[in-house]
Order: sequence, then structure tokens, then C-alpha cells
Amino acid sequence: MIHNYIKTALRNLWRTRGYSSLNILGLAVGIAAASLIFLWIEDEVGYDSHFPNKEDIYIIKSAQGTDAVSGLLGPVMKADIPEIRYAARANWSNSYLFTVGDNGIYQNGHIVDPEFMDIFSLDFVEGSRATAMDNPNDLVISQSAAGRLFGDSSALGKSVRVNGKEDYIISGVVKDLPTNSTVQFDWLVPFETFEKENGWVRDWRNAVIMTYVQLEPSANLANVNHMLNEVVIRESGSEPDKVHNFLYPMERWRLYNNFDADGNEQESRMKYVRLFGLIAWVVLLIACINFMNLATARSEKRAKEVSMRKVVGASKTSLISRFLGESIILAAIAGLLSVGLVYLGIGAFNTLVEKELVVDLLKPEHHYFLVGIVLICGILSGVYPAFYLSAFNPIATLKGAKQKAGAAGFIRRGLVILQYTASITLIICTTVIFQQIQHVKGRDLGFELSRVVTVPLRGEMTKHYDAIKQQLMATGNVERTGLSSGSVLHIGVRTSMDWVGKDPNEQATLSYQWADDGFIPTMGMELVDGRNFRPAMLGDSSSIIINEAFAKLISPDGKAAGKTVYWDGDPYMVAGVVKDFIYNDVYAPSAPVFFRPFNLSGGILNIKTRAGADLPKIIAQIEEVMKVHNPGYPFEYGFLDDQFNDIFKSEMLIQKLAGVFALLSIVVSCLGLFGLAAFTAERRIKEMGIRKVLGASVASLVGLLNREFVMLVLVSCTLAFPVTWWVMSDWLGNYQYRIDLHWWVFGLAGLGALLIAIFTVSSQAIRAAMANPVDSLRDE
Repeated sequence: MIHNYIKTALRNLWRTRGYSSLNILGLAVGIAAASLIFLWIEDEVGYDSHFPNKEDIYIIKSAQGTDAVSGLLGPVMKADIPEIRYAARANWSNSYLFTVGDNGIYQNGHIVDPEFMDIFSLDFVEGSRATAMDNPNDLVISQSAAGRLFGDSSALGKSVRVNGKEDYIISGVVKDLPTNSTVQFDWLVPFETFEKENGWVRDWRNAVIMTYVQLEPSANLANVNHMLNEVVIRESGSEPDKVHNFLYPMERWRLYNNFDADGNEQESRMKYVRLFGLIAWVVLLIACINFMNLATARSEKRAKEVSMRKVVGASKTSLISRFLGESIILAAIAGLLSVGLVYLGIGAFNTLVEKELVVDLLKPEHHYFLVGIVLICGILSGVYPAFYLSAFNPIATLKGAKQKAGAAGFIRRGLVILQYTASITLIICTTVIFQQIQHVKGRDLGFELSRVVTVPLRGEMTKHYDAIKQQLMATGNVERTGLSSGSVLHIGVRTSMDWVGKDPNEQATLSYQWADDGFIPTMGMELVDGRNFRPAMLGDSSSIIINEAFAKLISPDGKAAGKTVYWDGDPYMVAGVVKDFIYNDVYAPSAPVFFRPFNLSGGILNIKTRAGADLPKIIAQIEEVMKVHNPGYPFEYGFLDDQFNDIFKSEMLIQKLAGVFALLSIVVSCLGLFGLAAFTAERRIKEMGIRKVLGASVASLVGLLNREFVMLVLVSCTLAFPVTWWVMSDWLGNYQYRIDLHWWVFGLAGLGALLIAIFTVSSQAIRAAMANPVDSLRDE
């Protein structure tokens, strides 16, 4: 029987190869597009799933949701809380220069406690986890780092010079962690040496260290959090109502891990997972509707075949199973074609989403997805024709009686409406996302992005800064230079201060950064009160510069220059107030921030270049100056405007994906509309011949065929507009700085869909209208 179904399906496929090609191609494109998105979702949801103890791994967070806590907390809580199996401190990721012979490369890694390796179950290919950090100068590196440094030879026991100062001995090589791991590193070194050299780590007031924890499987999280805060209160002497540390599970690091000013958890990438999932289902729905529509339309031409089968004894059950079987076979062909399309498109898709996704046909879940889609599409597209045609009166059909479209026509129109509703929704969403991104990019940030080159401070650059600045200015292509501890776009260090008149119950969270006297003019910031830091910071060791948001906390009129604030009990004078600028969250108002005098060996050199200067020439000049004053360190640089654009990666990814799949949905919809228009024209060919004989013009006949489809698109717009308004209003509600929804966006999307539909239908309508009526009426 199955062999007979396949034979019949292939015969009908060849007989109606035009319709069938459109049908199969549309479904294949839809399945392939949805499959690519689901691969992305699978990668996001599967983050950190390779860690065997994922459900027991946590990071300690403060009340505001930051990962920074005191460097003393880890060892103390490990000793006091029995439900903690492992605790490991780690500093933020650092880029160090590793030199082996003449080979010098920058590698990113962490300074960690040995139990870090136990928490994340690092797999050693050389050395042993138990002894890898027995000595202060031990160095653990990843396999990829070992390959970059030593090629194919063994790295164990070899010496590496770090930052041109100290030699470290490689005590272990670990397997690279998968790309979908939130923990990534090229190297690890013991925390012990770092702690000895940096006394501030052993101060409860300095919350600048990350601490990872693995609990015992039987641990009670609420109980551990309670004991954690008791430890902090007891050891630091903090007031109980101001201590709100908590363990944050690894299972939420990737998709959530975002907190508002009050410490409430917000969705991070999870909102994109939901949105991309919705886009995938919409595209798949459009493709399935297209498949069902054409299958239903095509099946009506087989009325006489079905009647003949019934006359010779075919049962209703056998006819139903035949149609379902044929439909599933066509869907299976589309499914196989979609696999090929996925393989063809995975490279371009990886470039778009900046991932390394792979198609693994051996994974059961991938099989289940493909088989499930094929069965769903095949059954849904075949079930109506099967029951509809199997109910025909064979005698009436063979006598030439026409079967009324009835429910079939109604279903086809309903499916077209649903299809175009989804397409119009995607078009509007893409446009609104684009507008929101451009709106924020055009925002007044309070500083200048353009023409700012950033160079990491390496080696002896800070000591030689005066000479570096002088030579850069001498090139004639540099206007200003300034030092800062980090990018102006990301000011992550937080603290609290006191001042006269402050509400004792108010816990003001302030961000701060180190900066020199050249930073504010280099960034183009505006001083609205007071002064800048003095050259060489003379007399400014206890001065700070604040922004307007901070000034309004101190003084309602914003006049805070000359006032005194207290930081850990020490007085600091407000030297000046700068106009509010946007940092960290480009969608929110400026938050309170202050700058303290720069006295670090690391950070960033910010260089403001001359307008209109040749950029490659400037970079070459900067590199030449750096080589003179910082030999042995490879030259690194970046552009502030590129760093600003990186902030919008997620939104731009949504925009690109929504745009690509909106285009695909339109293409698939047009394929279906093309097929339905051809089918409609074929059904009405005799009617059009009679109208033409009676004097109807080609234009009127084209309009006649277009009228039905135009009405369907207009109904689609009526449905799509309120749904999209609600969806995008909710999406824009996530941003404080956002656009307003404009009616013309909806109007243009509807007009575009209408024009596309008219063009698609007209291509078939014109051909039918221009046909010779003698040919169409010959058999009457």
C-alpha cells in the first residue's frame, strides 16, 4: 500500500509539477529558516549545560545585582557554612602579554583560587588538577592558548614570561570550554600571589572581587543565603538592613543576569530567545499555511479521479489514508530539501549571529523536530482534502456537476489572511526595531564619540605618559589625550558616599572611574560648575569631579562645587560638576557618577584625533610612538564609536533576523499567492472568456481577479495592525528612552504588502485575461 501511495504521489507530483514545485519549495524554505533560528535558540538555552554540577554552581551577588564582593568573603564563608563544597575567588578578565621567545601574544584570563578548577570541573590534558596551583608562579592554560604559544609540542613545565616581568611555569593544560560557556579563559594563575601584593583585597570595604560557589547537592539555598549575610554583617560590621548578598544560580547567568536599580532581576537574553522563537514559529506557520493552501486548491482538480475510485469500490477510509499519505510524502520531500538549504545557509547565518552553530543530524532532538514538522504539515495539509474529496457524490461528479468551493474556499481565504497577517506583522516589527536603534544612536550622549582612539595602557606607558603625550601632539594629527581607568561607556565600579544633609535612610549607589586632567576635555564633556582636575593632579588627591545627577543629590539646585562628601569616613572636595552623560545603559537617564584622580598603572589612553586627518596615517603614527616608549608590547587600539555600536549588537541582531525572515515570509507568501492566483485564473478561465467575448477589457478582467486578493490583504492589515501595535508597545516599554509608534509605519507596511500582492496576482491575471477566448470556450 505504501508503495502504491508513493507511486501515486510521484505521478501527481509530476503531472502538476508547477504547483508542486511552488508548494515544496515554500515549505522547505520555511522549515530551513525556522531550523536555523531553533539552532540559535538551542545554543542559547544550552549555555553551561556541559558543566556536570551546573545546578549547584552559583556566583555571589550584591543587593544591586553586581558580581563584586569583598575578597575576604570567599574564604570566610567556606569555613563558616558547611553546605558550601567549594568557594573560589576570581578577578575580572584581564589581558596579559605572554611571551615565549620572540612570540608575544595577548591572552585573556583570571587570577583564581585553586577550587575554581573543581567548581567548573576543568578537564586536564596535561598536568593534574590536584597540583596545578601548588606554587605561586604556576600557570594553567587552555589547549588553544598552548597551541598559539608552543604549536604541537607539549607545554607542560615550560616557561612563559608574563607582561615582560615575571616568568611563570605551565603546570597544566585544560581542554577548551565550549563556545556556549559563560566562563571563558586562556589562562589561570593562583590568587595567593595577587592577594599578597594587593592589600586592598583583604578589606571588607572593597567589593571588587568575584566569588564562585558550589553547594552540596542537599544544601538549602535560602538557609545558605541567610548565613552568608550573617557572615558579612559579623565580619564587616555593616548595618543589617544594608547587607543583601545572595547566591545567583548558573542556570540564569546567560539568559537573565540583569538587575534594575532596586536589585530586581530582569530578563537579559531571554527576551531575545522568546522573540526569535516567535519569529521562527511565524515563518514556519506562513510556510505551512502556504503548503496547506496549495495542497487544498490542487486537490479539487482530482474530483473525477476520486469518484472513479469510489465507483470501482474504494472505501472512504482508503481514500482518506491515500490523501494523507500523499501529503505526508510531499512534506517529507520538502523536509529533505530543507536539510540541504540549512547546510547551504548555516555559514551565512553563523556570520550574521556571530556563532559557530553546526547541523548535527545524529542528535535525536534534531530528528524529532524534522519528523514532527513533516508529519504536522503533511497531516494538516492533507486532512481537509482527504475528508472533503472522499465525501463527493461519484455519480454527480462523473456527470460533470461542479463541486462547490464551500468550506474549501473559505478555508483558503482564511489561511491567506492569516499568512499575510503574520508577514505584515514581521515587516512592521522590523521597521520599529530599526527606528528604535537609530533613535538611541542619535541621542545626545554628553560626550563626543567620533575621532576618539582608545589604546590600552600596557607595560611602562603610564610612567612615560608625558613623553607619549608630547610626541602624539607633535604629529599635528592629535588634538588632546586623556587617561581613564576604563571606557567612558562602561563605568562598573560602584560605591556609596555620605554628605551633609543626606537622608540617613537613603542608600545612594554611585559609579566611579579614575581620570586625569586631560580626560574631560578629550571626551568633549562640559563643565557646568567648578573646575577640572589640575595638571599632574597637584593638590587634587582628595578631589573628585561629579555629574549633574550626583550634584542634585547633594544640593537641590545642582551647585555642588566646593562642597564636601565623605567616602568611608574620609572627606573629599567636589572640584567640579560635568553635564550629565550617558554610560552603561544607553536607554536610561544619566545616573550619579564621579571621577577620582588617576593614579593607576593600567587603564586606557584616550586620543582625540584631528578632524579630517588621514586615519590610517594617524594609527601608524600612534603605533610608532608606542613602540618607542613601550617596546616588547604589541600595539593595540580601538575606536570609541565602534565600542558604542557594539552596545546595540543584540538589538541589531533582532533587526537583521526580523528583516531577513520578514523578507523570507513575503517570498513564501508570494509563492503561495502566485500558485493560488494561477489556480483561480484556471478555474475562472471560461468565465473570463465569456466576459471577454461580451466586451470586457483586459484591465477590467485583471481587476476582477485582483479584487478578491486585495480584499484578503486589507483584512490582513486590519488584523495585523492592532496585534503589532500591542506587541511593539510592550517591547518598547522595556526602554526608558524610546520612540513613539507612528501610524505611517503601519500604513507603509500595509501598502507595501498590498502592492506586492497586486503585482504577484497580476502576473497570472494578465496572462489569463489576454488568452484567446476561443481556446477556453472550445469544449462548450
